Amino acid sequence: MGWLTGFAGTSKPAKLAVQHEQARFNIREPNLRAQAGGPAETCFGGKLPGGGAFFVTGVGIRDDRILQEQDWAALLTQTETDLADLDGHFVVLRWQPGKVELLTDSTGTRTVHLLEHADGVYFSTRLDWLAQYAGPLEIDYARFGAQWLLANSLDTTSLVKQAIRLGPGGCAVVEHGRLKVSLRPWSCTTTQLDHSGEGYKHALQKTLQVSGPKPWSLGLSGGLDSRALLALGKYRNTHVWGPPDHPDVQISTDLARTAEVEHKYLQIRLPHITRCVDLLRERVALTQVITPASATIERIAYGKLHKTGLGILDGGFGEIARRQLMNQVVFRRALNLGKAQTTLPRILAGKADFFAPDVDKTMTGGAEDELNACWQRLPASMTTADKADLLSVQSRLPNFFGHEQNYLDNVCVSYMPYAQPSVLRALFQVPLRLRWHGRLLRKLVRQHAFALAHQPLVKGTVQYPFGLGTVSSLAYTRVKKKMGLAYSDPRPRDFINHLREFLLDTLHSTSVRDCDAYDQAKLQLMADSFASGDTSYIGLLDWWLAFETWRSMLRRDNS
Repeated sequence: MGWLTGFAGTSKPAKLAVQHEQARFNIREPNLRAQAGGPAETCFGGKLPGGGAFFVTGVGIRDDRILQEQDWAALLTQTETDLADLDGHFVVLRWQPGKVELLTDSTGTRTVHLLEHADGVYFSTRLDWLAQYAGPLEIDYARFGAQWLLANSLDTTSLVKQAIRLGPGGCAVVEHGRLKVSLRPWSCTTTQLDHSGEGYKHALQKTLQVSGPKPWSLGLSGGLDSRALLALGKYRNTHVWGPPDHPDVQISTDLARTAEVEHKYLQIRLPHITRCVDLLRERVALTQVITPASATIERIAYGKLHKTGLGILDGGFGEIARRQLMNQVVFRRALNLGKAQTTLPRILAGKADFFAPDVDKTMTGGAEDELNACWQRLPASMTTADKADLLSVQSRLPNFFGHEQNYLDNVCVSYMPYAQPSVLRALFQVPLRLRWHGRLLRKLVRQHAFALAHQPLVKGTVQYPFGLGTVSSLAYTRVKKKMGLAYSDPRPRDFINHLREFLLDTLHSTSVRDCDAYDQAKLQLMADSFASGDTSYIGLLDWWLAFETWRSMLRRDNS
């Protein structure tokens, strides 16, 4: 796994509750106990000249290549280390006698959690490990509200009451047992416009030429984002996974054939229930309930690809080039983002409703407060459209794609070209008219691989014509879903049915029945219906199982 963890204090640190035998690096000093581990491609460590040591988990990119141990050592030897100009995603620990620093990348795509103790500070890239070190952690439902009710949280504060989450451009310093935290989140001031989009194209192409420790394989779906990367890059390998009749599988196969690249289809079989539960717990611990339980199947796919000796080029966060957040706001007629009470009902994600009324009220109020606060933090001089894009970078990237990146770093080496700071800077110089409705990415596909524009696009489980813009495609796919013409994905149903016995046992457990956060009547209805063979609650159970797994890990019920 790509992780780091430890305790920094004024004297000999307390023995950590978790000691990892497979740690690749260890520091044992009077004021520090720290470990780091994971795949060699996403975990680095070593000594610093003149005394001290460092760990890095994740990937740092500069000059079209991934930084290695000697590069990090040279960079971190500098007294005033500035990591803001690096691409990639990473958490850095730097130890010098009497001082421990934790640093995060400028977009907060990787993060670390901290918990102050009487004698110092616990820290870990996994929130559940803090619970094992320092005792049960309490969910802050006001903070959790935005993450659950919306697509993701809107700020980077911790979801539990006792912990601190180090956000974008973060620096946490522990000296003499005292913690000091500062943040410098990514922002961009446009000084000139790239009217043709050529500057953005070159920046994106440059990230596609990054040399890594392994050959890259592009995750190819039927969507626009990965198709644009296929058009711009020179690949030998692409991959896809899912049911063989899924539109993503079918369209991506046709695209790879057209582009004349090798295309790996990863066929997934669910392992034994015990293994599935272990993978579920790993998934939830690393992603903080951003997806339902059935997304655990991805872990199996990533593992299979890693065994082939390939790294992953991920088209994640390509939505920023399509201005998806602003497009959806317009489509849902929620233009006044500064007034949360009227905006919130229009942008709800609709995940699942099983919380007690008082908890639901707390979550709704917290989401409204977070929406108002994040909008007010954005520069007043920016237009509404630019604010929406910057908000997407500052919230969607660290709070959704960042958690996914944390998950991927635990399995293999990967990175997201669209999420790199150098690419984002170039994107904000492209005029809004060219970014609107995905015009920029469609233009790049037509310019560099026109044949790829002949295949329809896929959104979720629905195919739609390549020429439709973002808002038009939203309307088109909604109509097809209402008409029953969307593909029915069997994976959530298959996963939940596979865990049937475990799920029912969990629903009827004392821990769940005694939990005041749940609406027990709703849980009983879900349990009884599922036990009788009713499949209508599969979607709710899929989300509930992910949340309950996370809640129990924070309570140390699975320790």
